[in-house]
Amino acid sequence: MALGASRSRMPTWLCWSSGAVQSDEESVSPGRAAVPRSRSLRPRCFSKGRRVARQPTAAITTPTLLGGGSPGGKLRVRGPTAQVFTSPTSRTIAGSPAVPTPGSRLCVIPGEAYTRTASMTLDVVIFQMSCDKLCIRTIHVAYTDPDGQQQKNSESGYNCSILVPAASTDVRVSFSVVGGRRVYKVDRGQRHAPYVKDAQGSYMLEEFVYASKPRQHMQYFVTGTSLTSWVSEVDERERSENLLQMLSRDFRCIRSMHVSYTDSKGARQQWSGTGAKVKCHLHSDVTDLEVTFSVVGGSTVRKVDRRDPEMPWVQDANGQYPQEKFVYKSCPGFVLYEICGSSLRPRISNIVEHCDGQELDQQPDQFVLAAGNCSDSPTLFAVPLDQVPAIGGLVDLQQPHSEHLLPAEVALFEPTQSELFQGGTGARLIFLNTALTQAENHALGEFHRLLASRGIGGTAGDFPGYMEPHALRMLQANKFNVSRAADLMKSMVKERMQRLPIAEADVLDDLRKGFIYWHGRDKKCRPCCVIKLGSLGEMARDKERAVRTAIFTLEYALRFAMVPGRVENWVVIIDLENLSNVVSPWHMSSMLATGQAIGNTLEKVYCGRTAWLKIVNMPGGGILGRAINSLIPPEKKDKVSFPQDLKAEIGVHFEGHQLELRYGGSAPDLEPEATYPFHFFPNCRGVQGDHAEASSMSDWEHRNAGDISLHQSTTLEFHQGMLWDESSEQCRDRWANRAKTCSLTPQSSQALLQITGGDPVQPCRDLASWMEIMKVTTTSSRRLQLEAATPEARCEDVLGGEVVVVSL
Repeated sequence: MALGASRSRMPTWLCWSSGAVQSDEESVSPGRAAVPRSRSLRPRCFSKGRRVARQPTAAITTPTLLGGGSPGGKLRVRGPTAQVFTSPTSRTIAGSPAVPTPGSRLCVIPGEAYTRTASMTLDVVIFQMSCDKLCIRTIHVAYTDPDGQQQKNSESGYNCSILVPAASTDVRVSFSVVGGRRVYKVDRGQRHAPYVKDAQGSYMLEEFVYASKPRQHMQYFVTGTSLTSWVSEVDERERSENLLQMLSRDFRCIRSMHVSYTDSKGARQQWSGTGAKVKCHLHSDVTDLEVTFSVVGGSTVRKVDRRDPEMPWVQDANGQYPQEKFVYKSCPGFVLYEICGSSLRPRISNIVEHCDGQELDQQPDQFVLAAGNCSDSPTLFAVPLDQVPAIGGLVDLQQPHSEHLLPAEVALFEPTQSELFQGGTGARLIFLNTALTQAENHALGEFHRLLASRGIGGTAGDFPGYMEPHALRMLQANKFNVSRAADLMKSMVKERMQRLPIAEADVLDDLRKGFIYWHGRDKKCRPCCVIKLGSLGEMARDKERAVRTAIFTLEYALRFAMVPGRVENWVVIIDLENLSNVVSPWHMSSMLATGQAIGNTLEKVYCGRTAWLKIVNMPGGGILGRAINSLIPPEKKDKVSFPQDLKAEIGVHFEGHQLELRYGGSAPDLEPEATYPFHFFPNCRGVQGDHAEASSMSDWEHRNAGDISLHQSTTLEFHQGMLWDESSEQCRDRWANRAKTCSLTPQSSQALLQITGGDPVQPCRDLASWMEIMKVTTTSSRRLQLEAATPEARCEDVLGGEVVVVSL
């Protein structure tokens, strides 16, 4: 099978051994000698896990001990601010704590929580049980505490931990299945791990006995069914150590795991291990981890899209297949990498990760209120492709947003007919949170039927989540040819989905080269994208870097700067200044290929978003411009132009302070390194007393419409919007009720009333209504007003729960 071809995905939750290959596991810590052990070839089951962004925790109060103050009791965190988290792999099962991690709290029973701080300061031993999802198990720990009292603790779930005082003696650990039977002993020293019988021929219960103090962290991996569960592996490590493990799911070749990290002294360290099962124990304070894999005598392990059941190879814009690499800023508590495939086509088929003491296997809430820098959670894009959000994917944002990223005048903008459709009667520009025509609904119905015939979206041909709001855009871009629109779906997966999520740190240096950036909005509130091909630099010869930077930039606007039903388009200025001087003639072909890749991203991946495109500083003057203009399709000629008088042809679309001086505005020209974070400005519409919403906005709101940003009070769902698909009753029912809770224009609210009937839906035309719809708290409302207040009135004091504004 050629590299890049699709393959059937083998089950990730069960693997039986085949052949008679004997392999050893390698259990190694950096600086620790290798300890070879025979591995078991019985079925092993591990649940799928996903990373979850760290959540804030409440202040830690002084822990007390349950069970009459016995040191062997459970830790309880008391106080009104205590928070309860569930275990890393349980589905909100009470009494299922996870591995303690720094700053996290782990649930024992409702109202109780463990802390990593307590486990690190108290001299305790952690007994952890990690299971597959075939059934729920219970770990039982019996011991004699330092006071000589007999203690017993039990916890049930998929991933549970029990903390025992280190001075305890006669510790006994056993396991059982909830609703099943006890876990019996197997011989893990033999390949097939047969059950162990006593002298009378009876099966023996699996029990681990520690007469003296065991290692600080004992982790037991339990697998199998409710009737045949067994302990497949035991890992012993210090409490300050974390575990990275590679597990071979077949024995077609020998693989290696490579770990690069920065130790506590700031020195860069390298580690490698080879075998069918490889363990790496790392100290919890290591940072900047990079984990890669290779095959002995074969190739490196390359990246596949695990969200697709067929797990196709990922191909970048340069036509290369990138190496599979996992990067962590801090060391995760436990990660299991399952690897399979031949020596020439190996792949990571599944990843199980426990970190931060949080639930990793639950479905994440895609639409939580944004906060701080409003980064998306990586877990939103670790789900199957049909569940991936249609916008977003920017993670670990550290740079601040513009203070005017989403002002009220943009959130409340009401488009006219010429802004809904090009020129009033041309191509549609606004697709979401608005009524569609009969012809458009008919085309959507044809699209549904085509997808159903291809086995996509079930019998109804439901649109996958990543393209649902974009379906009509894709149809219009392909002149309502449903077959070509379906092909565009594949391009969207390859060009956008396989690159997301993108961490800011991965593209930060390229963002500050000034090659592509946002600067202000035009008079119709549409953000302006500036593309300077002369600033590509090294990216001119690396299409993948250029495309990733472009996708990050364009996705930023969709995620934070757009308002469905009101502002859904951007405008583009392509600057070719100094292009011939900065690009060598020998590299001109690669630069053109990179430019074509960026154009493909704008035209296909983000189709229907460009309201107009101006190409300036064209080499060769008007002659080359006319030659290029002759190649533009007739239906797109009204969008593309080659202005000569920039102030008259570009500046007329903007308020002066929104546009750089070099393009006909009055804002200072930016140096490349100053283009990110992106620049937005207030009052993009200027002083317009006749705009639609002026009559319904209060004096304060109208005066400060551009002086505050609302982006920290929006959700991903708000920016994603909804396509009002009426091609069938089933499609309409999916969005009709939710649409009533959206921020709608008067035209959309009237259309929704005609579609659904019932009580009238009030349009959102003022800031108070918008905050009510978004459920912005009174405190946030006051904060917004204070931010928009005059400088001399921004000194505030909080007395008795009231905000007192003091004049300076």
